[in-house]
Amino acid sequence: MKIEACHITMQYKQKQVLKDINFTLEGPKIIGFLGHNGAGKTTFLNLLAGLIPSTTGEFKVNGQPAFNNTAVLQEICFIAETGNFQVEMSVEQALKANQFFYPKWDRALADELVEIFALPLKTKVKNLSKGMTSALGIIVGLASQAAITIFDEPYIGMDVAARSKFYDVLLEQQEINPRLFLFSTHLIDEVSDLFEEVLILQQGEVILHTAIMDWDDTIIAIRGDKAQVEKIAQQHTIIHEHVFMKEKTIVLRLQQPLDETSSIVVERVSVQDVLVYLSNQKKEGVAV
Repeated sequence: MKIEACHITMQYKQKQVLKDINFTLEGPKIIGFLGHNGAGKTTFLNLLAGLIPSTTGEFKVNGQPAFNNTAVLQEICFIAETGNFQVEMSVEQALKANQFFYPKWDRALADELVEIFALPLKTKVKNLSKGMTSALGIIVGLASQAAITIFDEPYIGMDVAARSKFYDVLLEQQEINPRLFLFSTHLIDEVSDLFEEVLILQQGEVILHTAIMDWDDTIIAIRGDKAQVEKIAQQHTIIHEHVFMKEKTIVLRLQQPLDETSSIVVERVSVQDVLVYLSNQKKEGVAV
């Protein structure tokens, strides 16, 4: 499965939400699609799911346009943060409605997950708790067996135990029937071990796209004498910097192999930390 973003821009009135986005994603794989609030993630995911057209550019799935293409849309399941189901439907009716749309629907898996998450089949969606509504979305996403399955903050209201069940089933299903999962979340430390690739959106632009196996060779922190650290940083892209006493720390995206000095300490930086640093940046148009 291959997704191509070809010069995607999105503009609402005078505001440009997405700015000339270009990338290729190939699966099967679990990809973290990350960014702070207002980065453009929700608009991006709606475009990818074929729900709205872009202002310019195009999403392609296996070479075919995603928007208004039924054959492609049946291969994409998008579970949004809210509003996935008609509230007057019962849980059972919501599952049946999705079964009709997705040709690869796994009824046995749906039934199993209903038991795992203890969902009341006869209860209307509007009477479910937030956690149960999220569980219903997770069930649909996994049982759809869609080649591209998108989860956007899928577990609002779910406790740690329920989220842990979700992660276990997600990994199990990826072994049984591999597909391309896109996962947007703010609980990054909790789920980053699931990711095989990370794509970070900042102010409507893709500023970082890398395989997790390459993360530690791409994003690092260097710490030591201020002058030495700043000299090394000149050859790379600065994500974050701070000074404590006479020591300076700079988080870098490496542009070439690091020219290390014995007096400089090199440290690992987590995906969560990078998101925090980026969300705190106040300069516009920062390219990482």
